[in-house]
Amino acid sequence: MRMLAAAILLLALALPVPAAPQVAEVPAAPAPDLTVDLTTAAVVTGSELVLVATGMAFRSRLVPDDCRWCDSPQLDNWARQLLKWPDTMPAEKGSNALQLVIPVGAVTTLWIWAAPHGNRQVAEDLLVVTESATTTMFLTVVSKVVTARQRPFASAVSDPNPPYNIMSFWSGHTSFTFAVAAASTQVARLRGRSGWKWLAVATFAGAALTGYLRIAADQHWITDVVTGAAVGTAVGLAMPLLVMRPAEGKRPAMTLAPAPGGLALVF
Repeated sequence: MRMLAAAILLLALALPVPAAPQVAEVPAAPAPDLTVDLTTAAVVTGSELVLVATGMAFRSRLVPDDCRWCDSPQLDNWARQLLKWPDTMPAEKGSNALQLVIPVGAVTTLWIWAAPHGNRQVAEDLLVVTESATTTMFLTVVSKVVTARQRPFASAVSDPNPPYNIMSFWSGHTSFTFAVAAASTQVARLRGRSGWKWLAVATFAGAALTGYLRIAADQHWITDVVTGAAVGTAVGLAMPLLVMRPAEGKRPAMTLAPAPGGLALVF
């Protein structure tokens, strides 16, 4: 009986195994051919830059003599005690440096990727990122003027020393770097660049470090940084979807349309 079982087992092992059916590989869909209305984007970007420059030039007249938002929640005070560096100057210099390094790195990467496709695509990609940054800067200036929040380092100073010391909310360094990170990543993704995920990791990590250093430098509360990161990311992700449209003339993936009481996003 055992011999019969062994023979059956050997016979089964000797039988040819049918090959698994070959599944045809589906090639990845090519990235859509997108374009940007350069004139409109340039006008919007330029107008925002003028508004930002005007707001900063006249901030002493726009910001009140004393803070409107003077008291901070317990979370902010706890995070300040935990994250503030004893010597704040290195953190201040580091955040200022990252505010330059991140956009230069992102723009250079997009330029290299777009260059083989022509100068127009280079101009489109860089202008979309710039428009995202200027939109974020404009919103940031408006928020700083309206809220007039006291900065952490000034909370123990009797003289509020406006306007700088009461322009804390939200963090401009953080919102700017997150807007650049999100916009450059979104542009690269929409263009179908194979390295867009690595660009996201590098730029978002740098933006997060920028936000941390603003707290370590005692320039911002943690809620300033979190809000700035959220606003910058939202603008950076949305702007390319708003302005980049298929070259054949179809509407963009997301548009603004009139709605009762204002505007609505249409997908």
